[in-house]
Order: sequence, then C-alpha cells, then structure tokens
Amino acid sequence: MKELLNGNPELLITVVGIGGCGCNTVNMLHENNLSGQVNLVAVNTDLAALNSINVENKILIGENLTNGYGAGADPIIGYQAAQESEELLRSAIMDSDIVIITAGFGGGTGTGASPLVAKIARELNINCLAIVTLPFESEGQMRMDYALQGIDDIKEPIHAYITLSNDLLLAGLGESVGLFSAFNQSNEVLKNLLIALVQMLNETGYVNVDKNDFSTILSFEGESILGVGKADSEEGAFDALDQALNNPLVSIANIDTAKGIIFQLFCKSEPKLSTYNGLIDHIRTKVTNRSVLIVPGVSLDPNLSSEIEILIIGSGISSDATKSVKPSIVIDEESELVKQSLEPSEPVYIDDELSFINQGESISDIPAITRKLMAINRN
Repeated sequence: MKELLNGNPELLITVVGIGGCGCNTVNMLHENNLSGQVNLVAVNTDLAALNSINVENKILIGENLTNGYGAGADPIIGYQAAQESEELLRSAIMDSDIVIITAGFGGGTGTGASPLVAKIARELNINCLAIVTLPFESEGQMRMDYALQGIDDIKEPIHAYITLSNDLLLAGLGESVGLFSAFNQSNEVLKNLLIALVQMLNETGYVNVDKNDFSTILSFEGESILGVGKADSEEGAFDALDQALNNPLVSIANIDTAKGIIFQLFCKSEPKLSTYNGLIDHIRTKVTNRSVLIVPGVSLDPNLSSEIEILIIGSGISSDATKSVKPSIVIDEESELVKQSLEPSEPVYIDDELSFINQGESISDIPAITRKLMAINRN
C-alpha cells in the first residue's frame, strides 16, 4: 500500500492565486495542508491583503506603480503591475511542471495580471490551466464586461481554462442562502476541485494518470470543465459521476463536445470491474464526439473521507454560449490604435497616463481589454 500511495517527488505543481479572490484560494489550500504537496504562490497589488494571508510565497506586483494600494478595480493597472514585476513572476513559476492559475475576473489585478502569467508559462513551455470565477450579475455590467474580456485575453496564451459562475452557485443554493454561506460553498467546491486534481497528479494509482496524460488532454486547447463528485458507497458511484458532470459553479461549457477527458476514480476499497466499466460507458453516452480521448485513472486511498470520489476534466470544448455573449465595450477593431505597431524607445504616455509599452513590443501584444480602455480614455 505504501508503494501505491507514494507521491511523485519530481513533479512540481504551482498554484498561483492572483488578486484578492485568487489569494484567498491559495490561502485556503494552505490551511488545508496542501503547501507540502504543491508550490503555492500569492500574487497581488494590495500589500495589506498579501500580509493578511499565511502563504509563504507572496509577490507584490507593481510596487512602484500602485505603492501597494491595489489596482483600483482597473485591469489596465493590473496588467501594468504584472509587467513591472514580470521577472519576479517568471522566477516564481520557471521550475514548475504544471501551473494552475486561480483568480476572480471582473476586477483589476486578477483580470489584468492573469493573462501575462499565462503568457510567461507558455514561453517557458509549462502546461498551464486557469480556473477563473465570474462576478455576480448584481455587481454590474462593467465588471462582467471586464471578466468576459479577461477570458478572451487569457484564451490565447493559456492551454486550458475553466470559468466558474457565482450566479450559477446562487441559482443552485437558492435566494435564501446567506452571503457568507454562499462564499463558503464556492470556496468548498473550488477546494475540492484543486485537491482532487493535485492528488491525481501527485499519487501513483493502479491505473495511473501522469503528467504526460494531463499534457495530452490540455493539448485540446480551449474551454474546459472540472468537476468532483463523492459517494458514501460504491452503489452511489453513478450519482457521484453526475455530481462531477454537473458542477454547480461551472458556466457555459458542456462536456458533450469535449475532445479529451480525464476520468479519475478514487476509492477507499477495491471497486467492482462492472462499476469501473459502467462509469466510463456512462461518460461516453454524454459525449457527442465519438472520437473523444478518455484517459482513465484509479487510485486506492484508505484514508479517503468518502467511499468513492470522482474527478472529471474535459477539454477542447466548443462553447457557442461564450460567442453569443458580447461585452458592452465596443471598439472599432480596424482603428489605427489596434492596427498601428508601436516600437518606442521609452515609455509611451496616453492622456497623461503611463502605458508601460515595452521597447520592441507591438501594441497588439497588449491584452485587448487594455487596448480598449486606452481607446475609451482617449475619447
């Protein structure tokens, strides 16, 4: 049994929490004793927020730009802050085998800085997965516009991304749920997802999902889903699978068009062969893509809190819903601001605000939300 449960000491997984929401997530993982299994990094523009969490590795980005007072809910500031501290971010992830970015989108730091961290991971040839949370609809259209544009910005550099919706959580829990209870439930769902993912990658099972399997699934780039389900008996395994396939936070994506799927079965005791085969067959009935690649894994863990736990990762999902949602910020994509390639020898000022365009960097390299907000400020 000891050999079965040995971790993979050569695999370094780094979870980078960016902004207030992301930092709270990595702090929660630290409190659940995951700091011994993965490298936890907290990234923020807000020094006070960084000082309030217990994660050992903390990076204050944009210290000269914000003086440690935060991004002011402005993605431009979040992006510029990440640019200022790019070498610190690069050093924090450069030895990693897998990077998982977690952030809340719709504000400044998470929305602005996350795409740059994903770009750094891409440049370092590190598999990178982003798990981002969308704001409540009640937080206003501007924050949702920022969030949706942030997703567009992270699509190109990231290998796979997962969007989690607070509004879907509210719909699932009901309008009478308390505010703190709702956030606790959201944190619990996210914690279970990340713990199961880390456990799958760090432990060797009877049927093993390794780093290369994970890389293969992430190679089907685009929208992804991540779900966890639990059952107190093997008879409840199919209910656990349905829980994993119907994550109450996952928005937009549906597994039916997935090109790649990881199915990880965690068991307290040896499962029946019929249960294992039946679960995989059930997944296939959910997928319209007949050529989908399903990578199964099975691990035995006598210390598991429930009899059965199932992790589902689906990638390469086409999402028509994403395309149908249009942010209210509309800028002419053929404008000279977007088309023009700028290669200044010194920082460029736009309406008395420093834009931090690096030497040799085309303005098309800047995330779209930053370009659009620059254009708005010029009008």
